[in-house]
Amino acid sequence: MPNNNWYETSEDMLMPLPLTEAEVSGVYTEEILTEEVPNDNARGRYPSITLPNNTSITVIPIIPGITLYGYIRFLNASPGEQRVDIYVNGRKVADSLLYREFTEYMKVFPGWYRIAVYAAGTRRNPLTVTTLRIRANDIITMAVTGLSGDISTQTINDSRRWLGGNNAYVRFVQLSPNAPAMDAYWDDALVLAELNYGDVSRYLQTTADSHNLKMRDSLSGANLVESPDVSVENGKAYTIYIVGDINDRTGLQILVPLEGATYLDFGDNNR
Repeated sequence: MPNNNWYETSEDMLMPLPLTEAEVSGVYTEEILTEEVPNDNARGRYPSITLPNNTSITVIPIIPGITLYGYIRFLNASPGEQRVDIYVNGRKVADSLLYREFTEYMKVFPGWYRIAVYAAGTRRNPLTVTTLRIRANDIITMAVTGLSGDISTQTINDSRRWLGGNNAYVRFVQLSPNAPAMDAYWDDALVLAELNYGDVSRYLQTTADSHNLKMRDSLSGANLVESPDVSVENGKAYTIYIVGDINDRTGLQILVPLEGATYLDFGDNNR
């Protein structure tokens, strides 16, 4: 592809172009899920250009502040599937994604997407297939969840809220399918009660520091998992994910990634 320094294009993106609503709702085959087909309909919905010095490549320009797009990343939160491949509209966007691992955020045009998750290295019998509509300015984490034989996905929207510089922001997402309802203790203070599988909490303000986090059984008060050193910084947002199989010897784990709202750039001032 010709090198250009004055705009990004759809050719630079890992995520494919969107499908039409009719395309995404149609009957799928294994080939559709794992083999990308050029989507001329989607190209027709966006202003396209021809790259300089190469008239055979027509692409969509991405101009900060003008072109509308969002971001998505994927998380493998399924302890029953230690590695997964993820296909979006037939294009592989995550290869052998490890349990507890996130992809980077990927830029994506608004529209409809068909997402298929496979055991790594396979292209038959998807673990789960779902459709997702992404809107302009969305910041999304899609988590692969569940135990073997019962895999699904959950979409978690990251807030584009204004982040004040005098506080850090945290929220909780419970992705352990067989864990009991749990309470969150932040430096031994109860900050959230009865977090169930699939729940996404509100954001909490906290100080920039190293904090002790305990997740306790809501009924018995027993410690389910603890992280003694959760470090957060002012002006940044974090999501605390609880993952794992409570019946496995490794039990539950805590993941604390930085949210995209903290650092992703849409080329505008709507933060």
